Formats: sequence, structure tokens, C-alpha cells
Amino acid sequence: MRAALVVLVAFLVACSSDGSGPPPPPPPTPFFVTNTGSNSISAFTIADTGNATPTFTISGTNTTLDQPEGIAADPSGVLITTSANPARIVVFGANTVGDVEPVASIVGSNTGLSQPRGLALNPLGRLYVTDAGSASIRFFTNGATGNVPPLGTITGANTGLSGPAGLCFDFRGRLYVANSGNHSVTVYAASATGNASPVDTIGGPNTGLNVPLGVAMDAGGKLFVANSGTGPSTSSITVYESGAHGNVTPIATIMGDSTGLDQPRGVAVDPGGRIFVVNSATLSHQYRITVYAADANGNAAPVATISGNLTGLTAPSYLAF
Repeated sequence: MRAALVVLVAFLVACSSDGSGPPPPPPPTPFFVTNTGSNSISAFTIADTGNATPTFTISGTNTTLDQPEGIAADPSGVLITTSANPARIVVFGANTVGDVEPVASIVGSNTGLSQPRGLALNPLGRLYVTDAGSASIRFFTNGATGNVPPLGTITGANTGLSGPAGLCFDFRGRLYVANSGNHSVTVYAASATGNASPVDTIGGPNTGLNVPLGVAMDAGGKLFVANSGTGPSTSSITVYESGAHGNVTPIATIMGDSTGLDQPRGVAVDPGGRIFVVNSATLSHQYRITVYAADANGNAAPVATISGNLTGLTAPSYLAF
């Protein structure tokens, strides 16, 4: 499916080069969402809204997906996700569609994985995964497979990790982790391993952090945090200036009845700066993806919402561009 779309775009560009008009615009940026309720991955584009049908879905017994959560996409189109029972990391090749087998799985006692959640690739291409079961972060070579030990593990009393969930990197390679257990975001040096202390921590009553589950960073270094809270009334997206630390007040907070937020988990920023949020809606089961303007603040209505029976969203968890 993905390969066919590329061929179609190339054909349209070629047909428009005869002087009859400008070439068509490039296709909208895709993004990918994990569905823990249906053991699947759904693909959409940033132009989608309403009751949109996914561009494609990875789903079925051959995929071995079981409650997938974290997801990452490398530049070649490879998709990487976590899976439970047994705890593992599953890798799908570019152009994968439907009920297909993964091209690799990191699984086994040597991996140390017990409850993997968030996933991210650092600027060097290493694969980092948060493990809520052991309050740790493990990192592997991108391309690792089988029962392999991690290259390193961040774990121990000094780390400040507590229920680690989503994670992201800044342009310097520093690692940001959402800690749902102690309502904080901890930051680690690019070279951190072992019982490493954070180089920075965002936490305290002024921060507005409330069961943070997802983190993302835009091109300017602003940090976005998805706060699940205890339900829709306490769900929020808090935004911090580059370099924020300590008990700092957010520069923006998206929160209120008009926002459509319902226990957000995954958050990401598209190339235009718009904020994409996966609402896990654990209590209401009103699953949706809400999109906000780059400068959204307060009780801001989304500029787009993807929801409905055609979307296939079922207890969605995280997303990746």
C-alpha cells in the first residue's frame, strides 16, 4: 500500500511536467498510532479529520502484537513498537500492511524487558524503551533482534524514575522521560547509563504535571507533556520553554471542556507545529485523536478531531511521525 502511494505520486508529478500546470503538492505527512484494545497499528495523515478510515492497518495473528503501546518510525519507514505477553519489542519492515510477520523481535530473559511502554530513537539511531515493570530505561542497537542484552540500562535510586512512560530526545541527544508515578519529567545526559542522576527535573505543584504519560519536543525546543490525570476534567497538555527545570509554571496549558481531552497519552508535534494528542479515554471509551494549533492555550477547541467507527481506534496509546 505505501509503495503504491509513492508510485502514484511520482506518476502525477510526471504528468504535470508538460507545461500544463504546476506539479501537485506532496502527500500529507503520515503518522502511526498503536491500539492496545485491538492489537493493531493504524496509519493516518495529518490532513485527516472526522470519521477517517486509516491509510493502512497492521493487525492479525501473524503480527504477534499484544497490547502495543510505544511506537517509533525510523527514516526508512520501519515501524517499531512494544508488545506484551511476552514482553518484547516488535519491528515491521517498510511498506508493511495487514496481517504480516515482524522482521525482528527483541524478546527473552537477556533483554530485561518486563513491562515495556514508551519507545524513541535517539539522534544516533539507538532504540530506547521505558520499562514500567522495573522502573528503568533500556537501550538497544537499532537492528537488534532475538534474546539480546541491552547496550545499557538506566535504573536505580538516583535516577528519579517512577512509572516511566513516554520519552523523547532534544537536538543535543538529551533524554526526557514522563514519570507517571511521581508526576515529573526527568532529563538525562545523552551518555547516561546505570544509576545515573538526572541532569534536570521538572516537577512540583507549579508545573501542572498530573500523571504525565507522554512527552514531545518541537523544532524550537519547547516541551509538550500529556497529563492523563484522573479523567477528562483533569486531563491536560502542559507546555514548557526550552531549558525549563524545577518547579516551573508552564508557558501554556491546554485544559477544559472544549479541548476534547480525555486521558491523553501520546503527544507529538507535526512539521507545521500543530499538536497531535492520542486520547486513551480509559473511562469513557470515547477514543479520538485531537489536534491543536501551535499556539493553543487554555480551554482551546481542537482544530481537527479524528474519531468514529471507521477510524479503528481502540484504546489508542501512542503515536509517531
